[in-house]
Amino acid sequence: MRVQVAVLSLALPALVSGALFPPGTKVKSIDAKGFRKAMSTNDTSIVAFVAPWCGHCQRMAPELSKAAKGLDPLVPVYAVDCDAEQNKPLCAQQGVQGFPTVKIFPRGKTLPPKPFDGQDRTAKEFVSWAERSVPSRSKKLYETKSIEPWISENTTSDRLLLLTKADKVPLLWSVLANKYRDNFKFAYHRDRKGKSSVALGFEAGGEKESKLLVYPKGSTTPVRYQGTLKSGPLSEFFDSIIDGTADLSTPSADSETATSAASATAETSTATPSASAASVAEPEAEETPIAAPEDAGADADAASPVPEQTPEEPAVTGEAEATPKHEEL
Repeated sequence: MRVQVAVLSLALPALVSGALFPPGTKVKSIDAKGFRKAMSTNDTSIVAFVAPWCGHCQRMAPELSKAAKGLDPLVPVYAVDCDAEQNKPLCAQQGVQGFPTVKIFPRGKTLPPKPFDGQDRTAKEFVSWAERSVPSRSKKLYETKSIEPWISENTTSDRLLLLTKADKVPLLWSVLANKYRDNFKFAYHRDRKGKSSVALGFEAGGEKESKLLVYPKGSTTPVRYQGTLKSGPLSEFFDSIIDGTADLSTPSADSETATSAASATAETSTATPSASAASVAEPEAEETPIAAPEDAGADADAASPVPEQTPEEPAVTGEAEATPKHEEL
């Protein structure tokens, strides 16, 4: 009997995933121990506090799973089954009063969590929420003329500058800046037409091509990163800078005139703040009360303030559209 109880206890964290989320989901079920481990990394993560019997949780699960797929591996998504006896103290500690309760932890245990504030519990809303919740540790350089002063003012640190043609800072860059906030100075500049790249002594580049420039400590001459602009290779490269194994001694041949070129063509500003679309206020998403029914019969319906015949939530038009991949700059 004791062996059976122990096996059941080990399986408990996975039960909520199997009961709520589709096969192969990127939503990882955790218990109190797993929660503490997730918070110890001081990275940004999403945690959904749910109950398998909750109708709202069941409707949310496919959308959260799509969001988790789009955010993987940058912003992990977890689920805690608050109906499990071993998790009830954790759920009480987190102030869970209804299901689902979804929170984002911007920097593990070092910053307070924020409750989900989207219009609807859709994959698109979850992804957008995650994007704006990662702590900003990268300075936005609006104009080309702002680059040279930033380089010169921070020579006591290794500096990482992203030249991007995207209209907003890539999520991957924000996540890396948060992760390595104590090791580097981060900045990014929107180089929509490649003019700033030319001003810095590089080619304009393709339509969506980003460039990562490294300014080693004590130097104002950049070394261009030539590897793949994805999470894994970039993390390995940053780690190699930290441990001293990266070769930053030989800058790219076309970057010898970078600093002087930036000063001479400072007026060629290309980046301006982009206006975000105004959000339309809608009623807040409903929650199921925390009290669980004792059985799956009539009491289950009585426990929820919303009848089971509630209108369906807006459909998401395509997983690819709702959950764009963010793993590359």
